[in-house]
Amino acid sequence: MTGRQAGLRSATPGTNIVLLFGWIGIVLISSSILVRLATLGLVLLLAGLSGIKIREFLRSLRFVIIFAAVLFVAQVLSVREGTPWIEAVPWLTDAGLLSGAGMALRFLVILASSFLFVSVVDPDRLAGMLIRLGIPYRYGYLLILSLRFVPFFQRELRIVREAQRIRGLRSSVRSPKGIRRAIRYTFVPVLVSGLMRVDHIALSMKGRCFGLHRRRTTPALEKFRAIDGLVLVGFAGLLALAVIAGRGGWV
Repeated sequence: MTGRQAGLRSATPGTNIVLLFGWIGIVLISSSILVRLATLGLVLLLAGLSGIKIREFLRSLRFVIIFAAVLFVAQVLSVREGTPWIEAVPWLTDAGLLSGAGMALRFLVILASSFLFVSVVDPDRLAGMLIRLGIPYRYGYLLILSLRFVPFFQRELRIVREAQRIRGLRSSVRSPKGIRRAIRYTFVPVLVSGLMRVDHIALSMKGRCFGLHRRRTTPALEKFRAIDGLVLVGFAGLLALAVIAGRGGWV
């Protein structure tokens, strides 16, 4: 499936919320490396089926992946229990490797699933669902703005970097001087652009008397589709795998 409404994009916001909290719950409760790998694989699979290129998805998570690698190395070096993996290196134990892999995978799944949720869920549909559940529409609109600003800052960051490349500027964060240049030529322009956008939105809301009424109309209730059933069945299979792995003592 391809296109804008492929995969999780066409599923209801409720299904995506169940998936997000389900994935996070599984990797926090289950101690099995295989279950966490399967969860991460399911996240990447659904990202691809939702029209997101896996290479771009991983590129957006490059700093998350780097930090996960740091967590892995830190756990390997700090955990000295278990059997040495290599006799010449007594501090490299199987317990340390398993602990590092488990923590790194847990971190990756939580951040990757959260990023996928933000990428595929339409803020308007999500806010409409929450408003129908009784949440005041003011808070629903706040959620819409929060999710809308994620792609906005990504787009502004690309524009700033393209402008820097045209002017021959390169900002790196590998040195204190590079960090100062990045703050001056990257962070400040993106922040100023964001503040200008916020000011325009605030003036628009004020001109339309936003919040004048206690209630407002909401869109019609979304129907449960076939994609929702398929996604929930896949998630149920993963949950069953986690239960079996817990009872069977899988690594």
